[in-house]
Amino acid sequence: MSFARLFAFLSEIHPISDAFRSAIERELTLMSLPKNHMLLEAPRVSDYAWYLDSGFAMSYTYTDQGIRVDNFWRSGQIILSVKSFFEQIPSTENIRIMVPAEVVFISYKSVQRLFQQFGEAHFIYESVLNRYYEESRERANDIINLDAKARYHKLLATFPRIEQMVSQEHIASYLGIAPQSLSRLKRQMKEK
Repeated sequence: MSFARLFAFLSEIHPISDAFRSAIERELTLMSLPKNHMLLEAPRVSDYAWYLDSGFAMSYTYTDQGIRVDNFWRSGQIILSVKSFFEQIPSTENIRIMVPAEVVFISYKSVQRLFQQFGEAHFIYESVLNRYYEESRERANDIINLDAKARYHKLLATFPRIEQMVSQEHIASYLGIAPQSLSRLKRQMKEK
């Protein structure tokens, strides 16, 4: 495991100077994590941002009805509890590694140091936040404009192996439907 994929990801957002790259490398930590490892448990403050080099992760919140799945991440994505991390307030979400994973992470304090030293850090920060915003907006629009079948197809296209990594209950929660409705939908799709 190395920082290569992370730097390729960051370089797609903005060119990275050698000085900025060296500064980032000094602040990063590499780690292998087991299945079901909790990256964040509510109501802790999120002190870290993670890059998922390999693996799969899920965020969820507890409601009166049980677990509500809020997000999934696959390899090559940044895992972040945006509000908790950048505002340094208690998180309302939990983030769990769903399969063995390799992560690169950086602390909030390290990010603040990079902000003070490098303008490039601000550009990357704004781009990452914009991606999170656009993904949230797209998901909200999908809930409003797509039926359950279309949302399910889109989920499978985005995360092709998701059914091997999370339970049907988690998938149903993410889609905003009951587990029984997901079972019925899958049965109908097999019959056609």
